[in-house]
Amino acid sequence: MTRIHFIPFVGIIGISAIALAGCGSSSGTTGSALAPSQSITAAGNSNQSAPTSGGSPGGGWALSAPKSIFGFAQIQPQAATLSQIQSELAKHTAPLGVRGSQIIAVYDDTTHDVYVIFAGYNGSGFKPDNMKPVFTAAPLYTTDGAGDHVVENHVMIDAGPHGGLAGCGSSTIESGGLAAESTDCMWMTATTMGSITYYPKPDHQQMVFGTGPDVMGKVMRDLRNLVEHQS
Repeated sequence: MTRIHFIPFVGIIGISAIALAGCGSSSGTTGSALAPSQSITAAGNSNQSAPTSGGSPGGGWALSAPKSIFGFAQIQPQAATLSQIQSELAKHTAPLGVRGSQIIAVYDDTTHDVYVIFAGYNGSGFKPDNMKPVFTAAPLYTTDGAGDHVVENHVMIDAGPHGGLAGCGSSTIESGGLAAESTDCMWMTATTMGSITYYPKPDHQQMVFGTGPDVMGKVMRDLRNLVEHQS
């Protein structure tokens, strides 16, 4: 079977890619973006280490929103799109006990024709261990009404030098000879929770390959180094 991997949707933020059409340049909303260009285009060679727990030495962490990340300019989503992202973020993180000040940003990767979404919270008293039941769950196999097969996998990953816990969720939809792959990753410390995901632009001029946890996990760790700082 010929497998063509593309990204029609992404995990934690269930919003249509079409809704991002018409985004313009931003002078700076809150949030951050994806990672080095080469990380998106092909399956990565980074080793996946055991999950790490802990926090920053001498204090907590806080998230910020640069105007650009890895050369990707931040753009301003339409009001309805931003509202939907905020709503979905709150819905998916409430079971983890995460509440606080939302931080959301959309970045434009023109090289790979995708929008990159960084979303999370600044707060206190977060419990990273709450992620374990989610990201150690057994694979879930379902079939939709059209006969498409959906496989959902979750895995704990190396959170990186900032500590806390991290995990990735991947969904694959198989329909005939095609397969659509979607992966999003998130991390949590006692004071921050962040997630990274991305969408193809509505014109679908390019496909995005190699988006499993090995690749997106490295992207997530690179992102943390740029958007997460000691408070």
